[in-house]
Amino acid sequence: MHYEHAPTRTHQWVTCPEPRPQATVKLLCLPHAGASPRSFFPWTAELDANIELLPVCLAGRANRMDEPLATRVEDITPSLANAVLPLMDDTVVFFGHSLGALLAFELTLELRRRGLRQPDLLVVSGRTTPGSERALKLHTLPDRLLVREVQRIYGGIPREVLVEPELLQRTLPILRADLQINETYDPALRSRPLSCPLLAVGGTEDPHVTGTELGLWRRQTSGTFRTQQFRGGHFYMAEGEGRAWLLGQLNAAIRELNG
Repeated sequence: MHYEHAPTRTHQWVTCPEPRPQATVKLLCLPHAGASPRSFFPWTAELDANIELLPVCLAGRANRMDEPLATRVEDITPSLANAVLPLMDDTVVFFGHSLGALLAFELTLELRRRGLRQPDLLVVSGRTTPGSERALKLHTLPDRLLVREVQRIYGGIPREVLVEPELLQRTLPILRADLQINETYDPALRSRPLSCPLLAVGGTEDPHVTGTELGLWRRQTSGTFRTQQFRGGHFYMAEGEGRAWLLGQLNAAIRELNG
């Protein structure tokens, strides 16, 4: 499927920073809390030429600035599933980091509920398996304390946001709503796991998602499963060697899909 809005093709839900008409694989990427689809745009330079990058744009940011922010998983996955249906005729990989991992997982569940095929690979990064979340309620904190605690626990708020009060005030409602999605998530009872291959990745020094906890994603699929870790914390993949490692993992996993 190709979106026709130049220079960056954009759909309500799905963006495409670099159209690749000859690509054989679609890589759908779901962002962490507070992030926009632009956080994925630099990836195009390091992905194999046959992979088309499709970052998801959640309400309240980028081309959807005027839309109300979502505060529940249920506000997102049904409409997002409708948006990705045309992709599912191709080889497609879902990737999500932290909150994005939860959304990628729930999107896959939504497709299964509809009797539709699951992605060829689900990649979850920097998140515990659904049902083993810690009881954090950061989204209820006052602004200043919210920023301090997010930076202390996770890090990841860009310096340019922290030092620019106006930009920080625009970012905080998005961050708060995204944290509410994550912190109020209540996994429904499920009779069976997914059937798609699943790769769980994370940082060796992430205090909130250990290697053991990454391994618990095994129970979420009857398909093939493996875990990989790179040195670093929760945002091990933000830049430099960590990002190169992650994109190398994605490239290699996708080459395996193509045989």
